[in-house]
Amino acid sequence: MDTQPLRVVIRVCVTDIPGNRLARSHRLGRDFCSEVLGRELKEQPAGGFDYVHILPNFDSTNPVKAWFLFDFNATEQVDKSQLSGTIPHRVYHATRLDDSWIFTPRDHWIDTARKYCLMYTWGGKKPSGTVGS
Repeated sequence: MDTQPLRVVIRVCVTDIPGNRLARSHRLGRDFCSEVLGRELKEQPAGGFDYVHILPNFDSTNPVKAWFLFDFNATEQVDKSQLSGTIPHRVYHATRLDDSWIFTPRDHWIDTARKYCLMYTWGGKKPSGTVGS
């Protein structure tokens, strides 16, 4: 299993994500980890964790497209220059076909996504002070 830091941005129609609309970000993160990374979403901070950012429109009742942002394998605080320059970013367009996801890489969106996502602290804000303080 890969333990290198990775930031992933996914564009998806929110009503394609099954389950409770308030849990969409975590559901998409779990599904992405399972289908693309081949592992479970790590939400406990021991030994590196995955952070699920909550972005606008994730909980819409309308079939709108929204961005979802995930930081995988966060272990320490990273400043914006490191985040922009050294942590790989991947961007996907997700569509649902029956009970399965299709995660299509969108490499031409990476530069735009990298710039936009700088406003979000790597690994989120954790009370321990180790990441995103």
